[in-house]
Amino acid sequence: MTNKILYGSQTKASLVNFPFEYHRVLKEFVYAMVEIKKAAARANLKAGKIDKKISDKIVFACGEILKGKYDDQFVVSAHHGGAGTSVNMCVNEVIGTLAGAHPNDHVNSSQSTNDVNPSALKIASIKLTKKLLKSLDYLIATMDTKSKEYADVQKLGRTHIQDAVPTTLGAEFGSYRDILKRDKKRIEDALNYFYELNMGGTAIGNKINAPETYINEFYKEIRQVTGINKLVPAENMMSQTSSDSDFCFLSTAINILCLDISKMSIDFRFMASGPKGGIGEISFKELQPGSSIMPGKVNPVIAETMNQTYYIVSGKNLSIHQAAEASHLELGIMLPVIADSLITILKLVDTALVLFADRGIKNIVVNRARCLEHLEKSTAYSTLLTPRLGYDAVSKVVKESVTTGKTMREIILERKLLTVSEMKELLKI
Repeated sequence: MTNKILYGSQTKASLVNFPFEYHRVLKEFVYAMVEIKKAAARANLKAGKIDKKISDKIVFACGEILKGKYDDQFVVSAHHGGAGTSVNMCVNEVIGTLAGAHPNDHVNSSQSTNDVNPSALKIASIKLTKKLLKSLDYLIATMDTKSKEYADVQKLGRTHIQDAVPTTLGAEFGSYRDILKRDKKRIEDALNYFYELNMGGTAIGNKINAPETYINEFYKEIRQVTGINKLVPAENMMSQTSSDSDFCFLSTAINILCLDISKMSIDFRFMASGPKGGIGEISFKELQPGSSIMPGKVNPVIAETMNQTYYIVSGKNLSIHQAAEASHLELGIMLPVIADSLITILKLVDTALVLFADRGIKNIVVNRARCLEHLEKSTAYSTLLTPRLGYDAVSKVVKESVTTGKTMREIILERKLLTVSEMKELLKI
């Protein structure tokens, strides 16, 4: 950190033009842009666009910024117009001041906001998504452990929130595990599109002011700087300057993951309802008092947080889609809201996945007796009995059970429709 202002006139203009009480451009986006500037300085040297002294100073300045020494200098509001020119110029100006270089002629040489910013967002997103996928693997493993732990817990399966058929709690957790595996595959598919950058395309993707030598050298350098070995130039750079749909694909995949987790959380809240006046098949260990007025109340706070995570992500996903739709002609001019929304999504969800595993799933307490009680008192055995006794006979047993409160097992044994051993064999899950 430094008390000296390192940014210049264009950054100062942005502070006047976009005076929002909103957070600054996110650090992950800034750092990815700095990595681009570092790679570009080396590539421009090899292309003869800048001399070695300037190149070395730019590279050194970028390294210092990436150590976190000058985070306070990147002051542009995340909410701003101009396709991200303000943040690109803020980065250029800070590097330029540190390196004694011109922000446009040297730091931004062979570049445009329009290839730097989307490429930076892809680089930042790759790193954040890989971290998120590791967290998702952890949640999947947690679900798998629970599926095995609860494999013998017989319970009532429900459709339309009504009695349906018997199942096990382990089977439900196995279902959740495999839902998450499919979500992971969708995210990985979306991430494949992020390795193609439009760097070198400059303003509209037709490579004006970017020599071929620079472009070739840039991709060698950016792979080295970022450690992302799969980064390559897009076959058609204009297509990626004009369209932001790759970001929509990833945000949608993340949104679907959050939707699934929100659905699971609703399931858990339903099963944990009570503890005395509801379903009560599971409960959660107390993390904090559930009420300021009702002593002893425990709320499913982590499950509720997962629901709200989905609501936030869903809104930002919609913002990304609407901003991408406004990519007029050759440029996606609404990139600032896309960048801020996507990076926020990736960081928020990464934290939420670990939270859900550690303080949600691992904190579940199963009431085995309650699970079996609901199953025995339900009409769920009817489907298993139908092949042996027939639809009409079983329907009569179901109606009698609902009317009298007797279990289906009791009625069938009283009527001697089946023996105890036959019942036991038929009612295996």
